[in-house]
Amino acid sequence: MGLFMKEHDVHVSSFQEKLNQRFAPALGVKGHLGGLSEMIALQKEFEIFKTGRRFETSLAALNIGGSINQEARRRFHLYLASLRKAKSNVTGMNGDAAMVDAIVRNLAAKKPLPVFFQPHDLSSSSEHNRVIITDKARPIFYMKQDYLVISMPVGGEPPVKAQTKPKPKAR
Repeated sequence: MGLFMKEHDVHVSSFQEKLNQRFAPALGVKGHLGGLSEMIALQKEFEIFKTGRRFETSLAALNIGGSINQEARRRFHLYLASLRKAKSNVTGMNGDAAMVDAIVRNLAAKKPLPVFFQPHDLSSSSEHNRVIITDKARPIFYMKQDYLVISMPVGGEPPVKAQTKPKPKAR
């Protein structure tokens, strides 16, 4: 998110945490509505995630990052909007559409999985400048829980070439 967040990069992990809490596994407490169980109920009632609707719009409806600095939230939404131009590992879908489609399918499934959002370094190769959807994985090593994993490309500004001192002119 570096190019978008700039000096607000310190908030990236907060946005990630809020997303992951919204789609977290059920706590196992009878009658508790939170995390994934709440998202399933909200999806059934309001169809928050819908094919053709931007991922950014759905997150705004959920007020993801609402308590964070307004400028950081604005930049986060600019980053999310940029994912419409990003590729994905889903054939024929851009990053934004692939995320929405994966979430819609997952929440409608007979046994929906919690969703884990993670960043990956877009600058490590040209293939990493895309959203990567993994239908079933265990991204948290200490939890025996399968997740739908959505990995979003994050990176800073292109590296600046080192400036060399001009050679002194011969006299």
